[in-house]
Amino acid sequence: MSLYLGIDLGASNIRSVIARDEHPIPRIVARDERPTPRTGAADVIAAIAESSRAALDAMGTTPRELAGAACSAPGPLNHLSGIVYDAPNINGFADVHLAEGLAKALGIDAVFLDRDTVMAAIGEGVAGAAKGVRDFVYVTISTGIGGALVSGGRMLRGVSNIAGEIGHWPVALEGPRCGCGSYGCVESLAAGRFLAEAYGVDDAARVYAAAASGDSRAVAILARAEAALGNLAITLVNGLNPSLIVIGGSIAEHEPAHTLEPMRRAIDTRAFRVAADAVRLVPPGLGRDVGMLGAVISARERLAGRGEWFL
Repeated sequence: MSLYLGIDLGASNIRSVIARDEHPIPRIVARDERPTPRTGAADVIAAIAESSRAALDAMGTTPRELAGAACSAPGPLNHLSGIVYDAPNINGFADVHLAEGLAKALGIDAVFLDRDTVMAAIGEGVAGAAKGVRDFVYVTISTGIGGALVSGGRMLRGVSNIAGEIGHWPVALEGPRCGCGSYGCVESLAAGRFLAEAYGVDDAARVYAAAASGDSRAVAILARAEAALGNLAITLVNGLNPSLIVIGGSIAEHEPAHTLEPMRRAIDTRAFRVAADAVRLVPPGLGRDVGMLGAVISARERLAGRGEWFL
């Protein structure tokens, strides 16, 4: 049975899996996880290759025996050229020829590249919570915030291939400076990295713990984050009119009361009624492995000639 390599490059961690081609959901048979280097693109590419080889070694196989490989990465990026234009949450990661660099490091012909949220949306659309749904949005709330938009059964890409960068939609008239250089972005108000910075700690989990114990400053930071996520949800519903919004990412997974629930409340109380009645908010059907499984499914579908709807 064919084996695929799926890679999820995150701001905090690199995760690699080897998966068998089972339908509809590939079965993960080996995995590796390690921290993302903070020392530049060359070190990141080397670490991804090392992670991939570690997962392959666990199966006693080599890169040349793979049926396909794909990597999900933060954007903005170009999924056709394989270039990451700028990943603001990874130090020194701009104008990086990631697909070419990974293929060379692994000694294989090609590695498919796409934005992490697009990979997740592909996985959810083919085999997860959005299977059979023609109008849906995938949202991730984690170290950063991002999304992918599917309308009429097609992924929306935009003229520069960066449609869906919803983390940088402004949801406030003021706020801290975002990693993209703007301000008022939902990412700068509600993503894990910025929650931690606002509270002066190294992990957003400590902000949620402090709020749970009644710390007034942490409570205020989370209230602002919830308001920002609510504004984002209303914009998605009124602007795109999806039937489903899939909300993933580590913060959404661990803190649904501070993410999914305020988004649901905002839609229920402030969105257009006809649009609000038509939409559901759900967690990913593929769970926390959605990024890696999405990468595997993307490679499988592209190689089988079934990727037109998302390319």
